[in-house]
Amino acid sequence: MRICFIAHSAEMYGAELALLELLQGLVNEGSSCMVLVPENGPFLAEIDRMRVEWQIINYPTWRPRRRKIINRFIRTLKASLAAIPMAQAITRWQPDVVYTNTVVIGVGAVAAWLARCPHVWHLHEFGHINPEELFDLGNHRTARLIDSLSAGIIANSRAVKNEYARYINPQKLHVIYQSVTLNEESKYAAEPIERKQVFRCVMVGSLQPLKGQQEAIAALAELARRGFDAELMIVGAGSSGFRQVLENDIKRYGLEQHVVFHGYVENPMSLIHAADVVLMCSRFESFGRVTVEAMLAGKPVIGAASGGTAELIQAGKTGLLYESGNYNDLAGKIQYLFENPEKKIKLGADARAWATGRFTQKRYARDVLDLLDGVLAKPANTRHA
Repeated sequence: MRICFIAHSAEMYGAELALLELLQGLVNEGSSCMVLVPENGPFLAEIDRMRVEWQIINYPTWRPRRRKIINRFIRTLKASLAAIPMAQAITRWQPDVVYTNTVVIGVGAVAAWLARCPHVWHLHEFGHINPEELFDLGNHRTARLIDSLSAGIIANSRAVKNEYARYINPQKLHVIYQSVTLNEESKYAAEPIERKQVFRCVMVGSLQPLKGQQEAIAALAELARRGFDAELMIVGAGSSGFRQVLENDIKRYGLEQHVVFHGYVENPMSLIHAADVVLMCSRFESFGRVTVEAMLAGKPVIGAASGGTAELIQAGKTGLLYESGNYNDLAGKIQYLFENPEKKIKLGADARAWATGRFTQKRYARDVLDLLDGVLAKPANTRHA
């Protein structure tokens, strides 16, 4: 099968990592893939290693942070114009299907329509839940376009499917969990950081309010109040403004010696191995790649009981869940593992056993190919019905 993917960036974040996993699985299954990207970046070096063809065409997102009407109009105009060279590239390459990898861009679906090629949309995000990122065309109008311009729509979790099912024909929506691959060294790496007689927690994710770093810091302060010595490693980059908010919280709680910022780390597995527990405090995590990575590494995860996190963690069996937004509950779960080291070890081992074999590239590629086969089997005049 020939598949043309539309990516929204050439960076190496969640949606891009999921696409790399899918591309490798599809190549292994004998599919021929091409990727259109709006820019240069490290993602391209990775797909070069797979010998996947790519082309750069400058096109904008339709879910930006700048929401002024004039900016929205300019982006919409640019997207409309960019659809023409994109459609030409699609026509030249002659794929069986066009596959937009994220809800952040809409121009790929328009280009597929111009090229008269069936289109599939993969939703890795919750859409308009983040108040800082709204669609240029409005939420309801955007959802209607996603529906009308797609022959099939993939959601990366049941939580994401349920969010979009309010606006999109639910019969088009299919849940496919992505693959997560760790090399053997990352699975069993020795802990490189010298251990202290403290309980070490780690969070991995971009610095933004919805990721829950403030919640974790508040939980750490509560643990200190209870007399427990804990440490928090925060891994990830973000806006300097929110970083300052976090630093102000740390200073107010007197946690300067207990919280360490590591910034963006290309491979955070050494820090995950150095921790006693991984925290996933995001309130609207659509899937949770870090959660699965921690599981595959045999580390227990304490996660917010919301979004995709609640689908990955079986409470008390493969991790612990706490009430999202309740830092006291989070502190209590951390304290429980602090006081019960044998339970901490068992949760990590059971999580690894559960995750191993479930999130493979082969399974991911086969699930996607089965869906694409179903799309192509439909009569052409019913693919957007």
